[in-house]
Amino acid sequence: MRSFERWGQQGKDGDNANLNGWENMNVPPNSAVVGGDSLATAEKYNNARQQRKIIAVLGNRYGGDDVSDAYLKMPDVAVSEEERNRVLDELASGLITDTDKRNLLERITRPSDLENGLRNVYLGLDSKHEKRILAEMTQVGFGNWQNVAESDLSSFLRSYPTPMDFDNRANSFLDSIEDGSGLQKRQEYERAMRDFYQKVYGKRDEYWQNIKSLEEEAAIRRNGGGAPQRSDSYRSFEGERSAEWQPGEVGYWQTSRKQAYEGQVTKENISKGLWADERCEDSYFVRPDQQMYGVFDGAGGMRGGRAASRLVENVVREFSDNYILESGANLAYVLNVADERVLNDENAGVSTAVLVKVVQHEGRTKLAYASVGDSRIYIVDKNNNVRQITHDEGEGSVIWNAIGARREDLAQGGSRTGQYGEVELHQGDRVVLCSDGITGDYGSDIMSDRELGFIMSRSTDALEASKNLIASARKNDDRTAIVFGDFSR
Repeated sequence: MRSFERWGQQGKDGDNANLNGWENMNVPPNSAVVGGDSLATAEKYNNARQQRKIIAVLGNRYGGDDVSDAYLKMPDVAVSEEERNRVLDELASGLITDTDKRNLLERITRPSDLENGLRNVYLGLDSKHEKRILAEMTQVGFGNWQNVAESDLSSFLRSYPTPMDFDNRANSFLDSIEDGSGLQKRQEYERAMRDFYQKVYGKRDEYWQNIKSLEEEAAIRRNGGGAPQRSDSYRSFEGERSAEWQPGEVGYWQTSRKQAYEGQVTKENISKGLWADERCEDSYFVRPDQQMYGVFDGAGGMRGGRAASRLVENVVREFSDNYILESGANLAYVLNVADERVLNDENAGVSTAVLVKVVQHEGRTKLAYASVGDSRIYIVDKNNNVRQITHDEGEGSVIWNAIGARREDLAQGGSRTGQYGEVELHQGDRVVLCSDGITGDYGSDIMSDRELGFIMSRSTDALEASKNLIASARKNDDRTAIVFGDFSR
């Protein structure tokens, strides 16, 4: 295999021929060098900028209110790696308290703090679910949601001035919805809750989410998965590092849309060997020797979906055979090549894609990934907590981004591969790749994170897990699932 940096400089036999024009492909957007660690999308850039401000404020929390205000008002601040590590250590040890975090959040302007802000926020609560949330959290009561008023929002904000104050009550509320009306209704309110947070708290919610991200990073450091450099105060935790992640065996399974419509996709039939027939438009890539895997969902019902997903699979296979792929940016580049190939094939429609590879970076085992569309990548930890690594570039039957789709045909203008990076793997982690035939689109066909985690908890190995995911899905669609990771717990 040749190193990734040699792309386009020589052909497969070492001559100077190009590889089907691959040398002219664009690198993933905002990546200065092919092989960079992650994509600086607007959202990621904003989160990184906010985290730098948070670190600056929390790192100087005894500098007074003027210091905090000054940092928060700056467009950006610079923080050193040493300062970042110190703040993470202090978060992990509890030296930075909830009071420190709340003091930071209270210094950020809410939408209601602006002129006519309270009135505008109240009028912006335009869904029944949002008004029921407000009614439940005030004296109005869930059943009287139609009677909520601007004064109730004012009362709510006095009780819960920051999203940090509201978080525990929000979770209790969602739990009560699930207990009374089931998972589907909870999911409806989870979506409404996200809108409610953003409308009521605005930037405070963004900063709170980034504080929680830093807290998660701090917890990982304390449990042995942190940055290579540690401060002296935490060297005592070196002995508590988690055991190394185990790759285990890979399991994968696939069935077709037609089989689902006909009611054939049952646990009993799958246990007897039911496999996708020739009508399935999904493709997949399984390469255990390289620990590299992919799922490619040809758009069902559209011309050339099957041809598109097969082309993506072929491009991935060609690159895996000829190049060393070492980062999420490398994988994103491969999907960009596949996009160009599909666009230039008159028989091909469009396809989604998720592609992963296990890599070693700085002594850590990481999952490099790239994604286009609404297929998904999950990591399920040893306690069966589910973390969705990708976000859907589509909703329901609408796709915002897809391989082979012309930019003008996409709902939001589209882009090339906009999701890629690396995430660390820890003891007990299992990875799930799946098409949206597993996760669903609407109402009762949606598979929640909790349900996915339960399915994984009942599976003793990767093959059983992939079969159980297929059999438990409810959407009448092609279904593809790949599972691998640490089932040794």
